[in-house]
Amino acid sequence: MIIINDSLVFIDGACSEPEWRNSFRICTFTNPWNIAVNPATSVSFLQDSRYLYFFFEAEDTDLVIEQDFTNERDVEKEDRVELFFSKDMEMNEYYCFEIDPVNNVLSYRGQYYRKFCFEWNPPVEFTTAACIHPGGYTVEGAIPLSFLEDLRNDDGSLYFGVYRAEFSRNDDGTTVENWLTWIDSQTFSPDFHVPQSLGIMIRCGRK
Repeated sequence: MIIINDSLVFIDGACSEPEWRNSFRICTFTNPWNIAVNPATSVSFLQDSRYLYFFFEAEDTDLVIEQDFTNERDVEKEDRVELFFSKDMEMNEYYCFEIDPVNNVLSYRGQYYRKFCFEWNPPVEFTTAACIHPGGYTVEGAIPLSFLEDLRNDDGSLYFGVYRAEFSRNDDGTTVENWLTWIDSQTFSPDFHVPQSLGIMIRCGRK
C-alpha cells in the first residue's frame, strides 16, 4: 500500500491527482462463470493517516442504470463495483459497499451465509463519487481508517474483496448478468459471499 500525505486526494471520481500514478493497483478481474464476458476492470488504493482511498475503472459500453430509482437496493439491478471488508476469514461479520455509475451506494452488514442487514449505514465519513465517460465509468471513494481498524486482526491484517457486477441488455430489454471477481472463488455459480473470495490487506505504517 502506498502511503501519502493527508488531504492530497479529492473525491470527485476523476483520479486527477498525481499520487494515483503510484497507487497499489489490482487488475486481475476475471469472469470464471462466463469467460467470454470480461471487460477491463481495475481498482487502485492509496492511504493517508485518516482514509483508505479507492478508485475503480470499469470498461462498459452498455451501462445498465435503474431509471426509476427509489431506494438503495435498486443498486442490485444495475452495473456496479463492490468492496467487502470482513472481520474474520469465516465472514461471521463483514461489510459491503456497492456503488453504481451514478454514485448510488448500497451498503449493508453481512454474516455468513447470506444473512444481510440492509439497515446498516456506512461510517459518517465514507465518501464516494462516480463519473460516466465514453467507454465506461469510474468510481472513487474514501473509507475512514477508524472504521477499518475495528475490523483488523491482532497482526494488523484485514480481509477484503473487490468485485464487479457487469450487466447488459438483450434486444427485448431483459437484463443479462455477469459477475467479475479479483479471485476465483471456485463456486459453481457466481457468488462473492464466500470466504474463498477474500484476500488479505496488511496494515501500513503512517508517513
